[in-house]
This record gives sequence, C-alpha cells and structure tokens, in this order.
Amino acid sequence: MAESLFGLINLLPMPIWLGMLLFPRTRYTQKLVMSYWPYMVLGGIYLVFLLISLVSSEGSAFSLSFNTLRQGLTGEWAFLAVWMHLLCFDLFTGVWIFRDAKYWGLNPGIFLLVTLFLGPLGLASYLFFRGRKSKNDPVRTLN
Repeated sequence: MAESLFGLINLLPMPIWLGMLLFPRTRYTQKLVMSYWPYMVLGGIYLVFLLISLVSSEGSAFSLSFNTLRQGLTGEWAFLAVWMHLLCFDLFTGVWIFRDAKYWGLNPGIFLLVTLFLGPLGLASYLFFRGRKSKNDPVRTLN
C-alpha cells in the first residue's frame, strides 16, 4: 500500500510544476502559484503519514538521536512522511522562485528544473544569479 501511495503523492505537485515550466503565463498557472490549497492538501497528507508512523512501531523515527532517526526512517510510513515533507518544501521553493523571478526579470525555467530534481541546489543557484542581478538595484545600494 505504501508503495502505491508513494507513486500517487509524487503526482500531486506535478500540475503546479508543469504549469510553471511549460505554461508560465497562463491564468491557470498564476492561480496555482498564488493559491494556498496545494500546501494545505500536502500538509494534510503529511500529517496523516506522520500520525500513522507515530502510532505504529515507527514512532521512534522522529527522535532527535541520529541512530534512532536513521533506523526509524526504514519504516514505510515514516519514509512517506519525510518524502511528503520534501515534496512540499521543494514545491514551496519552486513557487517562491517562480514568483520572485518575475519581480527581478529573470527566466526561472532552469532554476525550477534544478529545484524540482535537486532541491537546495536550485534555490542556491537562483539566489546566486539573483544576487548578481540585484547589485544594480537602486534600493539595495541605499544600504
């Protein structure tokens, strides 16, 4: 069952990612990136996985000890909770890049792809290029 859920939860954020990558100027995409409901849905699913993991014998997965956390993540529900956590924050980061790039006049496409597949590297590369672009921003030069 967990394996089927894994496949399903991977599909949930895809309409937003595809909209940002393939149809960035459509009203559909603009509504998606301004909406809170995707995070509410993903957060709700995360909560369910987290509760199931805590109620089952996998409850030790959320201890602060390295070894108990590592061992606990071998449980399927704990793994699904952590995976949902990653999906949600990668999506949030991608949406933030998409919206911020519009302000700075940057094309977010490559940064979104890197964020989709490599999470923090996409954010780091976007912030690096945005920082270079913002050096000529009159508001920043006032500081």
